[in-house]
Amino acid sequence: MAKKTVLVGLDGLGWDILSPMVGADRLPTVCSLREEGTGGDLESTHPPWTPCAWPSLQSGRNPGSHGVFDFFTRDGYEKRLIDRRDVDAPYLPDVAEAEGKSVISINFPVTHPVPEYENGAVVPGYLATEDAEWHPEGLRAEYESEYGKYRIYPEYGTGEDVVEEFVDVARCRRDVATFLDSKFDWDLLAVQFQVTDSVFHDVNDPEKWYDVLEEVDGFVGDIVGLADDPNVFVVSDHGMGKYDWTFYVNTWLAEEGYCETTEGEPEYLQMKKEELKAEDGAESANSSALTSVLRTGVSLSSKVGLGPQRIHSILSTVGLAPHVTRLLPDNALLAAQNETVDWERSDAFQIFFNSCGIHLNKAGREPAGTLDDDAYEALREELIEKLEALEDPDGQCVFSAVERKEAVYDGAHFEDAPDIVLFPREYQYDVSGSILGPFRRNDHMNHRPQGIVVAAGPDIEPVELVDASIVDIAPTVAATMGLPVDTDRDGTVLSTTDREYEEDTWDELVDASWGETSYDESAVEERLADLGYME
Repeated sequence: MAKKTVLVGLDGLGWDILSPMVGADRLPTVCSLREEGTGGDLESTHPPWTPCAWPSLQSGRNPGSHGVFDFFTRDGYEKRLIDRRDVDAPYLPDVAEAEGKSVISINFPVTHPVPEYENGAVVPGYLATEDAEWHPEGLRAEYESEYGKYRIYPEYGTGEDVVEEFVDVARCRRDVATFLDSKFDWDLLAVQFQVTDSVFHDVNDPEKWYDVLEEVDGFVGDIVGLADDPNVFVVSDHGMGKYDWTFYVNTWLAEEGYCETTEGEPEYLQMKKEELKAEDGAESANSSALTSVLRTGVSLSSKVGLGPQRIHSILSTVGLAPHVTRLLPDNALLAAQNETVDWERSDAFQIFFNSCGIHLNKAGREPAGTLDDDAYEALREELIEKLEALEDPDGQCVFSAVERKEAVYDGAHFEDAPDIVLFPREYQYDVSGSILGPFRRNDHMNHRPQGIVVAAGPDIEPVELVDASIVDIAPTVAATMGLPVDTDRDGTVLSTTDREYEEDTWDELVDASWGETSYDESAVEERLADLGYME
């Protein structure tokens, strides 16, 4: 009889961030699984962001194949948040269900609107709204009547109760798994924890990080314990580390003469809500006064024709720029960020907020393309040369590599990829599309490309894992489960399984369709802004 398979996703974890917990025996479930089986680093997508990495992990295809490079997709110069319909690839659970397996999928990013499985359940995760539908219909109400309200996201800026808040959200994943385990004789149970990423964005105290992760490790043990000796894969989509700077690439392009700007809809600048509070939890009188002065100054400067980056430069000169990002309220920060790219008059721009790449305004591809083929190639070469030599205000190189897209991506959506792909040096720089800067010192935690993979179970070979990639997970789990491995995969079957496997084209196996859904992007965009992804 085939063994059950448990796939656990822990967003945002690398072994370097986990090493203090491993040394202090605070990660017993994950460490015991690694000791019983195998484990190693897992190379993420580029960029190493949640919305493109998890589709790659679940499909075995690179972003050039599945078509997602950022939190947003676009139609011409207009962008919107992605959902499952924007991922041009079947997921592993879809294939398992199509092959007659019973599947439970809980909280995985970019799974809304949910597919309708004949014998399984889907609970959507990240980028869905809190009230997103589950499958089957009525399942959510039944769960909540027994366990209480299910939440995708923790409340942002919860102060002293932050550990309890994040643990409560993580507990929902364990509870839903327990609830659904009682209803389905499943073959694949896939559960993702997003708080293991967001806690690093929301919280500055490492001990609180580890308190949350220790609780999550216990929930992972509970989930694995739902089956008798299952095959288990624990994976993360990327790692986490300290960043020093934000580089505003569109501002740099504007200063170099490649990009035009105009007044438009407000963009976002990160502001930690807890930083607006004094130690006693209330905004001090001095903070209120300074906030009022800054708000007035930004407003008056805007009225006399100074753009946000010029305002920030002036404030830096008089020593006030740090107070802008620390004290200015949300609405004032948004008002100060109303300068945007004039797409039709620009030759080059980062159209998404965090894609780590530059699109060129290529004729025949963009709605108002300005560059013929020769001009396009000449500008790419020119920009690559300049960006390779670019230094931050401390005189350090900003990028370890600047590549043409054909060196990074391939597949059906190759043309959608940024024309120039940026690799920040040691991942110490955010690359933002907002108009501010071009540099702002910005100490914070953000994504690194090395995640984790752990595999254990009766069908897992305890071999050393070297150079494992995120696109290897779907074909490896498929082979372990006895499912066909996708002929159009970009990954390989890792040596953790020595089972013979067949190959087939996943696109032909899955008759994918996702219903329409009412969707208010504003709440999710606000959450992304809070986390710094739309800065």
